[in-house]
Amino acid sequence: MNSRLRVLVAPDKLRGTATAAEAAQAISEGVTSAGGVPELCPLADGGEGFLDVLGGPNRRTEVSDALGRPIRIPWRLDGETAVIETAMLSTDVLRSGPGPAEALAATSEGAGQLIAAALDQGAKRVLVGLGGSAFTDGGIGALAALGGQVPFRPGLQVVLGCDVSTGYLDAARVFSPQKGAGPPAVATLTTRLADQAAMLRSRFGRDISRIPGTGAAGGLAGGLHAAGAELDSGFAMVASRTGLDRRLAGCDLVITAEGRLDASSLAGKVVGGLIERSARPVWVLAGSIAEDPELAGRIEQIDLSVRFGNAARSDVTGCLRRAAAELIQNWGSSSTI
Repeated sequence: MNSRLRVLVAPDKLRGTATAAEAAQAISEGVTSAGGVPELCPLADGGEGFLDVLGGPNRRTEVSDALGRPIRIPWRLDGETAVIETAMLSTDVLRSGPGPAEALAATSEGAGQLIAAALDQGAKRVLVGLGGSAFTDGGIGALAALGGQVPFRPGLQVVLGCDVSTGYLDAARVFSPQKGAGPPAVATLTTRLADQAAMLRSRFGRDISRIPGTGAAGGLAGGLHAAGAELDSGFAMVASRTGLDRRLAGCDLVITAEGRLDASSLAGKVVGGLIERSARPVWVLAGSIAEDPELAGRIEQIDLSVRFGNAARSDVTGCLRRAAAELIQNWGSSSTI
């Protein structure tokens, strides 16, 4: 038993199976059952879960989803600070399995509508979570929806929580295959982004084509940055508002989780951010783990699909609970789970 082991439970979501809060609760139950002392700190990197970990919604606005269909999207307004999660515009589209036509037609218009709604309701600071998008329109849809509100006026701060460091011109090549685009669509989208980068430079006087992070959310980050929005790390924004560094200093061990652990997990994501910031051991409970030499020897990891088989999807919270309990029970011994 490790009755004095202080464990920071800081998972990301496991897309399609558990939210970050659900994962944190399951892991904490496992830690407690094994005699550890958990502290819950669900996290996000700018994509899905960004709104929940920053307080949850208290507003709803009807906007256009990634394919232009009406959808009511939750968001938050705290005094003069708004929190928006643009991944919500794409959830249904990505779940339905988009193809090349959808990849070409998908629009960020709803993101602009949400920002406009926040401004109309008195927000002076808008935190925009970027990630998990179905569009690769370079932010043109969002800028059109904002209309005369861009460039953003003095005294207004729009902060973009990016989950990747990809550049604007690389957004289609890197991400659009995940959004249904085949090689011809990727080529078309890449050409379109290059044309839009030139247009944005002419319109706003800012060349965003080679700035890291501007490819987030299919280039939405670049379009909004050209109009005066600030680029930031979504993980860093969440870490700051949740007091993550203080919490890390007070623990003996960190347990995090995510759906798929691969090399991209180390760049702008929750796992990489925790490893970079923590002086304590970080263990990752992952729904599945890619065979990648970049991960070998760098991350303490448990592959739930290997450890528990099909239950890793059908009962992911149960698997997280069991894996965490076994990890704590074996902590400090030579055995692993």
